[in-house]
Amino acid sequence: MIARLLRNHAAYLITAIAAMAAAGWIKSDVVEQAILPNLTTVVLALLAINVQTTAVIAVKLREIADREGGSFRSTVNQIRVAIVEQAVLVVFSLILVALSKSPLLVPLSGLLDVSALFVFFGSLHVFVDTTNALLLSMFPK
Repeated sequence: MIARLLRNHAAYLITAIAAMAAAGWIKSDVVEQAILPNLTTVVLALLAINVQTTAVIAVKLREIADREGGSFRSTVNQIRVAIVEQAVLVVFSLILVALSKSPLLVPLSGLLDVSALFVFFGSLHVFVDTTNALLLSMFPK
């Protein structure tokens, strides 16, 4: 599980650096103007959607467990990890938004932008992963 988290976080970081390089190449300030100011709102919205999706998955897993037996302990643990990961991303987004407003950190704006994209891509990945779990629980075959 830890290896998967590290692999995912490395992918978020690489994707964030590549996105910043692409934005720099086309002279875009989309991160500073659109993503960073709205980061916490987006991350919270994705978390809210995932909590509701998780509820649907839990009901479906309970139905399957009652009907056919079996344990979904591993699945439940993965859901917990996803919710905790998104909660941590919410905290990071709040910190990043606060830091982005500080005039003392202007020289580190590139680092803040990459960090904001890291949080954005991480939240998006958890959202997609939860959506896939929902689809698999609703349509197992």
